[in-house]
Amino acid sequence: MTEGNFSAQSYRKHQEKLFDLVRMPDVNEATVHQAISYMCQVVSDMLDVDTVSIWHFDDTYASIRCQVAYSKEVGHTQPDLIVDRDAAPVYFDALRTNRVLPFDDVRSHPWVKDLYQQYFVEGQRIYSMLDAPIYANNHAKGVICCETFAPRTWTYMEELIVSTLSDFIAILYLRLERQSIEEHVTRLAYTDALTGLMNENAFVEHVDRVREEADGRLGSLIYLKVDKFRAIEDALGLEKADALVKDVAARLRHIVDPTMLARISQSGFMVWTPYGDRIKAFGVADMLAETVTKEAYAVGALDVVLTMSAFIAIEDKTYSTIELIHATRLAESGNVQRGVVAFYEPEMGEKAAAELTLEMNLRKGIALNEFTLFYQPKIDAATGRLNGFEGLMRWLHPEQGLVPPLDFIPLAESTGVIITLEEQMFTIACRQLKEWHDAGRKYRLALNLSARHFLSDGVVDKFAHIVRDIGVCPTYLTFEITESVGMENQLHVIERFIDFRDVGFSISIDDFGTGFSAFVYLKHYPIHEIKLDRQFIQATESDPTGNVIVQSIIELAKGLKLRTVCEGIETESQRQTLKALGCDEMQGYYFSRPLPIEELEAWIKSYEQM
Repeated sequence: MTEGNFSAQSYRKHQEKLFDLVRMPDVNEATVHQAISYMCQVVSDMLDVDTVSIWHFDDTYASIRCQVAYSKEVGHTQPDLIVDRDAAPVYFDALRTNRVLPFDDVRSHPWVKDLYQQYFVEGQRIYSMLDAPIYANNHAKGVICCETFAPRTWTYMEELIVSTLSDFIAILYLRLERQSIEEHVTRLAYTDALTGLMNENAFVEHVDRVREEADGRLGSLIYLKVDKFRAIEDALGLEKADALVKDVAARLRHIVDPTMLARISQSGFMVWTPYGDRIKAFGVADMLAETVTKEAYAVGALDVVLTMSAFIAIEDKTYSTIELIHATRLAESGNVQRGVVAFYEPEMGEKAAAELTLEMNLRKGIALNEFTLFYQPKIDAATGRLNGFEGLMRWLHPEQGLVPPLDFIPLAESTGVIITLEEQMFTIACRQLKEWHDAGRKYRLALNLSARHFLSDGVVDKFAHIVRDIGVCPTYLTFEITESVGMENQLHVIERFIDFRDVGFSISIDDFGTGFSAFVYLKHYPIHEIKLDRQFIQATESDPTGNVIVQSIIELAKGLKLRTVCEGIETESQRQTLKALGCDEMQGYYFSRPLPIEELEAWIKSYEQM
């Protein structure tokens, strides 16, 4: 069958090849370019036209560029032709809305007459043109342009064929776009965007294969981490810190096979080695850390000197690669030193599991009100009168019994739950104080307050609200804080002290004298009392100079109108000595250990009858 210049025989000749091109297994920029070049030749043969070209829009549809062209006279070419929309705006709009654009005479058609001399592939020789826009994802990607030197009236069959071939090209473009998206997704899933190294996903899959092919030989994982990188990041800023990480990665690439190297954290890199021997693994780790940090890094005008630590997990065939990575992180956990090379040991995992269990139990215990206060008496040094108590936090675990404070308070502080816990204890303390005061016993009560809670927003308002709700006078409440608070922003600390004082609370410095900042408090901070650390109290019996130190602190405090409390009194000799030195208040096991409220009432009765 023949209609116009279309030959059914020619179509059948090319049909199978066209379908093979659309289905080709390897889709990339090069193979698609080859395919569309061949399609230009096919269209020229099928429609008996002189030239065929394929053009692409730019992203804004402001211009269109020729990608490939075929001419019966010269064959395949890639003319450097660009048509701007301003030269033919109606034509450009039509390409984005019409299925085909037939032009019997390009020289007179108002849409394109100004284009043919300058832009058509064969210039002034072109007479007729048939265009079929290429649509991909409902957007015009480009156009296939068929041109003849002789006048031509385009038939319906020819328009159908060229639009069908544009669909074939669109399918290739869609496949290429999908391939590009899949490759991009794969890169995101398996490549570290900053350094171009493998990320943890890719590293795990690769090391899994390496381990399977190792024939029983053991290897090791090394976790290399720049020391104190957060401080470096804060100092340099994120952009320069990222540049520094890229430089570290580049140095590692020069000494480590990139197929055995990955970036798995901000400044952390993982390396797989074939060495299951601890000595060899240590040597490699030490060499890597030393080599990477041997020379300073140029960051702008700065020369940044880094140190790096390495944490090693020797391969255990019962561990998955992910578990080995976790093991190196356990070895790193809690490390505060620089330039460390350390091995994972099984007990590290047991310790981490115990800490996690403790944290979960801690949070559960808070929710179930398993925490309470024990009270240790505070005695007037001069008269022996009972002045009040220090409320000490205790955890009454339903299964483990009384949990020592040192087992849970550091964890509570590091996780932040100390704030909720101390608020609960403050409420208990206020209710107990209210009960005593209602009974006519005007005891004072001291409570420990963590640095994290003391510096938190809204702490004073919360405590003031609690005392108002319960109906207790805040002047009977003292908060004991550690010297470490004074190492924070001094202006902020002073303002916080004043806020507490304005409500009526007193502030005591606990363990006074154990830090170099101790006397800063006496000179600059609006505090009410200092509490001498027990090491000074114990020294009064064993060291003659101990009395001199304690006496100097007490006299200095009296000169500044501060009260002094001595804790850790264990003997009559200590009591007598500190009384003679002028201490205001005492507490310690000599008088009583910390007691639950049930036992405390009996102790009070017994003491006051003495």
